[in-house]
Amino acid sequence: MRERADALIIGGGVIGASIAYNLALRGLKPVVFERSLLGSGNTGRSAGGIRAQFTTEVNIRLSLYSIAFFERFREALGADAEFHRVGYLFLATTPEHWKHFQDRVAFQRRFGVQVSLLTAKEVTARWPFLRADDLRGATFSDRDGFAGPYEVTVAFANAAKQRGAVFQEQAEVGGIMAERGVVTGLRTSLGDFSSNVVVVAAGPETPELVRPLGIEVPVVPYRRHLYMTETFPDIPDGIPFIIDSGTGLYFRKETGGLMLGMVDKTDPPTFSMNVDDGYLEKLVEAALMRVPVMEKANILNGWAGLYDTTPDHHAILGRVDEVRGLYLAVGFSGHGFMHSPAVGAALSELILDGASRCVNIDALSMNRFAAGAVVEETNVI
Repeated sequence: MRERADALIIGGGVIGASIAYNLALRGLKPVVFERSLLGSGNTGRSAGGIRAQFTTEVNIRLSLYSIAFFERFREALGADAEFHRVGYLFLATTPEHWKHFQDRVAFQRRFGVQVSLLTAKEVTARWPFLRADDLRGATFSDRDGFAGPYEVTVAFANAAKQRGAVFQEQAEVGGIMAERGVVTGLRTSLGDFSSNVVVVAAGPETPELVRPLGIEVPVVPYRRHLYMTETFPDIPDGIPFIIDSGTGLYFRKETGGLMLGMVDKTDPPTFSMNVDDGYLEKLVEAALMRVPVMEKANILNGWAGLYDTTPDHHAILGRVDEVRGLYLAVGFSGHGFMHSPAVGAALSELILDGASRCVNIDALSMNRFAAGAVVEETNVI
């Protein structure tokens, strides 16, 4: 006999945990399947950034909801999100970048984002370790910051468990079951489970899971590297999360050292999470150009994770019309962790009420690709 559940969720990262928590808040008892350990996939490999500086309304609204949740995280979940409100600083190095920055700040302010335009001199005055002679300007929001991806995932999961949710770790999902266009459950390494609600939040593995149902999900995995230095007091704690739009370099402080990454747009799609040593050379070159004092820093270790990326760099969030009861939460293009509180709330409302009230997620339907209603998010890292 199949085990019955109110909802079945594939993926035990921060998105799956948030959805489980929000469904459990509404009285459901979902079961979450994670093929490894909770938060051990791409969630745990994230830089943990949280920002509202986006270029589309839906991403800004997802951010504003999520930031407000992170502010009251301890009150809601009884745990520490390790939320450090240090701000996000974007550096513009070309006239084109600077014009784009000015336009997007005006757009962001329309939705209540507290963001400022800074001159190169103001950047130097506040963060003198940055080389600024080539800067056209910068944007800064002190409402942004970073938090602990693993800590947040575990907090969501623990709060969900307290309300009756079940997390099955080291449990492989073999397939999604459906009959006559209606989802019926999952085949797993623990046996079959039945439910009229299945949520796929499995990151880059999502397309393969739903393809047997005749559903093609436009998500492609891209590798992103992060490196940690040893303790480095030459750059003070409390600096913003800094992004150099010229090179794609980004960095922040972490436990006294520096966490650094850089987007390499020449890297082809891949499922490999092996660390590419050649990538470190490019990152070091960009880092020394922007922060000369980093020549004193020693790299401690590095790792790689995957972005589940869509063509327009927006998530695919919502129901699948072809299979009733099947929902997707995928394609976050590097923004999944920061948007996880809003995603869990919005999807639980869609499942239980037929529509999302906390944030309108209609623009994130997979139907947008066929309908040609695609608006690209350009402020991606």
